[in-house]
Amino acid sequence: MERLTVEDLLLVAEAVLGVPAEQLAREARLATAAAALTAPFATARGRPRHPLLADKAAVLCARLALDRPLPRGNEAVALLATLELVERNHGVWTPPPGGQDEIAAIVERLAAGELSQDELRAWMRTRVRSR
Repeated sequence: MERLTVEDLLLVAEAVLGVPAEQLAREARLATAAAALTAPFATARGRPRHPLLADKAAVLCARLALDRPLPRGNEAVALLATLELVERNHGVWTPPPGGQDEIAAIVERLAAGELSQDELRAWMRTRVRSR
C-alpha cells in the first residue's frame, strides 16, 4: 500500500493554503507530520492494526486534524491528504449526501473533540471502498 510522505503532505498543504511548501516546512512540526503519516500503517504482532483502506484514511485524517503538525489549515489539509491516500491506493471516495458542508462539519467536529475516532472510522467506511 502506498503511503504519503512529509513532502507529499507539504505539497498538499501548499495547494490548500497557498503557502510555498518550503515555507511550510520551516514552520511545520515535521516529526509530528511524519508520525501522523505512518500511523495508518501501524502493525501489531506483524499484522496491520488498520487493515481496511477506509480505516487507514480515518486514522490519517484524525492524526493530522488532532496532532496539528502545520501552523494553520490542519483540518482542510487532513481531508485532502486523506483523499490523496485513497486515490493513490486505488480506492473509491463516495461523497456524502451533505456534500462539502457535511465533510467540513465532520472534520471540524473531530478537531473539536465532538466526534470520536471510532465515529470517524465508521463514517469513513461508508465513504471509502477499495476497488
